Amino acid sequence: MILRPRGYDLKAIGYYTGRLIIGLSLTMAIPLVVSLISKEWNPALDFVIGFASSLLLGFILMLICYTSRELTWTQGMVVVSFSWILAAIVSAIPLYMSGHFGSFLDAVFDCVSGYSTTGLTLVNDLDHLSNGHNMWRHFMEYLGGQGIVIIGLTFLLGGGRGAFSMYVGEARDEKILPNVIQTARFIWLVSLVYLVVGTFVMAMAAFFCGMTLSRALLHGMLVFMAAWST
Repeated sequence: MILRPRGYDLKAIGYYTGRLIIGLSLTMAIPLVVSLISKEWNPALDFVIGFASSLLLGFILMLICYTSRELTWTQGMVVVSFSWILAAIVSAIPLYMSGHFGSFLDAVFDCVSGYSTTGLTLVNDLDHLSNGHNMWRHFMEYLGGQGIVIIGLTFLLGGGRGAFSMYVGEARDEKILPNVIQTARFIWLVSLVYLVVGTFVMAMAAFFCGMTLSRALLHGMLVFMAAWST
């Protein structure tokens, strides 16, 4: 039987998708900071534009589709599907603006590869890619490993049945803690602890092999986030 969506279904899907996209947009602050520290002004502008675009898209969806309804299980799975698609599209904006991709579709492919932790890439002239864009490519793999819904549950969404519907919609059913919000935050806490420890170990190894400390820290973080570094 084919389920036909009704108006309230579309509003709920659009509203919660918008909230997840806003949560994802906040993660662009990481490569933006890396670009600013590296004095890469044009790449920094790319991430400002990407952040503003995704933030605007999220707010528009929330404004147009505002609802106080909780998500059903079916709606939650649709939200997760749309969120992954839109995440790849908005995340591709700064990559495409770097000038290292033949088309916007190539940049989207790179983002899909990152969020799915596949590792395939269509980037051109990799040796001259900025530190900020490089960080974003690796960071997307790290985010994909946690799950986009986990980002939203951790930073943006409240509890309730809607949160649990999206959590399950991302092919998860384990609840380490009684509440899915607490579970999401615990997953991030464990991941961040591993990231800090792993970055330190990798960075020290690179430093003693002759890299400068700043370059060793960058490579150590990238290797631990994505299991490869460029």
